Parts: sequence; C-alpha cells; structure tokens
Amino acid sequence: MNDVLDIEGPLPFDALGAGVMISRGAGRHIERVAAHFTLLFVRQGTLYIEEEGNQIELHEGHTLVLWPGRHHQGTKDYDENLQFYWLHFVMEPHREGSAKLHIPQLAKLARPDFVTELFRRYLDDQGSGDIKPLSAALYTWMILREVATQYANSEERTKAALAGRVDTYIRIHHHERISVSDVAKAIGYNSQYLCRIYRQTYNSSLAGAIRRIRINHAKWLLMETDHSIGKISQLTGFEDTSYFQRVFKQLEGITPSQFRRLHARMNVVYQ
Repeated sequence: MNDVLDIEGPLPFDALGAGVMISRGAGRHIERVAAHFTLLFVRQGTLYIEEEGNQIELHEGHTLVLWPGRHHQGTKDYDENLQFYWLHFVMEPHREGSAKLHIPQLAKLARPDFVTELFRRYLDDQGSGDIKPLSAALYTWMILREVATQYANSEERTKAALAGRVDTYIRIHHHERISVSDVAKAIGYNSQYLCRIYRQTYNSSLAGAIRRIRINHAKWLLMETDHSIGKISQLTGFEDTSYFQRVFKQLEGITPSQFRRLHARMNVVYQ
C-alpha cells in the first residue's frame, strides 16, 4: 500500500525568518520603520521599547507584535540578563481559503516553555540551511497560534464578565418592568449581541432568564408571605396577573395558588 493523503489550506502569511537575542548588557533595540510584522517574545529579563510613541515594558513570558509602517525603537539599554526571540513575517490576507487567527498585539503566554521549544526547533532547522518555506510558515503559525490562544481566553473571560453584569442587573431590577432592550440600554450594548453572549455563557435566552428570575422570586414570596397573587405579580415585575399566572404554570407545571397550597401542606406535615 502506498496511499497518499493530500492536505491543502494556504497560510495567510509568508515567514521571513527568526532569531534570538542574548544580551550582554550593551546596546538597545534598533530604531526603524519595518516593512514586515515582527513578533518579539521575551524569554528572560525586560525589553524596553516603544512603537509610535507608546512605551512598553515587555517582561518575561510576554509577546509583542510590531506592525509594519510604524516607527519603533528601544527606550533603554538592554538588561544584562535579557533574552528574547523574534520572528518576521508578511501577511497575505487575500489568499483564498486561508486559515485565520486573532492575535493581540501584547500578550502573556500560558505556555512560554512550549513557545521557546518551537523557536529552538525553528532556529535549528533554519541554521541547517535547508528549511523549506512551508516549514518556516508552519513554525510561525504554531507560534502565532499560541499567542492567539491568549486572545481567545481573554475574549472568553470578557464575554463571561459581560454576561455576569447582565445577570446581576436582572437580579437587581427584575421587579421592575424591564425588557431585553431595557437591559441592553442599561448595560450599553446592542441587544442582539447581549442575547448571544448571555446564551453562550448561561445556556439560556436573556428573555427566558428574566422570566425565570422573576418566577423564582415569586416562589419565595408565595412560600414566605401572605401577599395576594396580584400583589406578587406586581412585586416581581409582571405587567398583569393573568400573564404572571400563565408564565408561572408554563415554568412550574402548576398555578401559583396550587404551588402555595402544596408548600403550605408540606410545612404543616414537616412541623
């Protein structure tokens, strides 16, 4: 047997090479405006650099992407113990069917040792003199993918935090006659976006969450107070009693009055 599996899928960039800088405590990062992207990865020490006037302290385990066409330079001399890797690449974003990554300009790596090993292998192959363009591109892709993972993790944390803000707002204001659009306006985001983020985080629609939180509060009031059904519907933000009763039965399978009687009997038996 001699079957061959053909795999296609162009990468959206060309790799231009990589290197490592081991400082002896002299000099500083070069001043220039490059025509390519540069990724810097500090393995040890701190690199002081600026891009277009934005000063950055790049610490151990952090990466920085320098953009083409932007002026950058070192702002302090190299530390004696500074070690950093670099790689150069140019984007080819219009390649049909190319893969995509979302790469933050500044990131802290979760697996710096793994990225170090990727750089070492890249440099070993590059130093042998026979590295192929595809191999260089694949090394670059794997390194950039590690950086992109930080963006993904950060983005997920940001989405979860936003969904948490929404959930907190609902729990505080559910007794008011709020709608999804009211929540979106209060939080300051588009309602469709908020609904999508909330569902991704809590596996529930935003409108459904408002109803559920209201009904949970209503259940507590039914068990702990002698308020009328109409009063409870008002206290939990429902527009009218009949709608409250309909939603309650839809979610709980029984009416509010049946729920109250059931739990009243349970309390009597328990006592």
